[in-house]
Amino acid sequence: MDRHEPVDRLGHACEDGLGSARAPRALSGASPESSEGVRYTKRRLPHFERPWGKYAVCFSTYQRHPLAPEERDLVLHSLLYGHKCRQYDLYVACVMPDHVHLLFEAQVKDRDLSAQTIFWSLTEILQGIKSSTAHRINRLRRTTGPVWERESFDRLIRSESDLHEKFSYICRNPWDSHVADQNREYPWLWTQEMSSARAPKTAREGACAPQTGRAAQFLGTAKPQTK
Repeated sequence: MDRHEPVDRLGHACEDGLGSARAPRALSGASPESSEGVRYTKRRLPHFERPWGKYAVCFSTYQRHPLAPEERDLVLHSLLYGHKCRQYDLYVACVMPDHVHLLFEAQVKDRDLSAQTIFWSLTEILQGIKSSTAHRINRLRRTTGPVWERESFDRLIRSESDLHEKFSYICRNPWDSHVADQNREYPWLWTQEMSSARAPKTAREGACAPQTGRAAQFLGTAKPQTK
């Protein structure tokens, strides 16, 4: 798998204040449509990035190997770590048994000598998540080797309606995929609205109590909180 910079090391940058700088957004809910500032990267799939761009991202476990509940806890904590350190503004995250969904907006990392704003790149964000979680999951399993597929799939959000569509899709995924029972919560789904009501470490305990129509009930009130 890729050799990445660990999230803990990125966390040191957070403690030093990097990633906390703010700059005015072009738009709140939608990404600017002009090509100015767009940065293209390429691995096996083409990728392009835009300042204040919002992205829907999905990456899978290596050969679709399922994650144990404790491993999903670990992955969700890692995703929230980057949000806390302002590498990205996370709208929703969902850790499925063999893949992960994210919807986020990359944040400001620093400014260069000419005062140009530098954003956390998709590569930095995803490599940090994959590297740190792979190391910890391998330690839990007492194994070595790849945990994640090398490639990630990302989509630039182009409008407010696109943002809401992807947000709803990710929120519905555990129930639409029949991974979660329709009358129960899914412990590894996180949104900003849910963050104060349920912590990842104790999420599975709260999920034991049956609820009524959790997917429909949640989607009736939840929405991406853009600034």
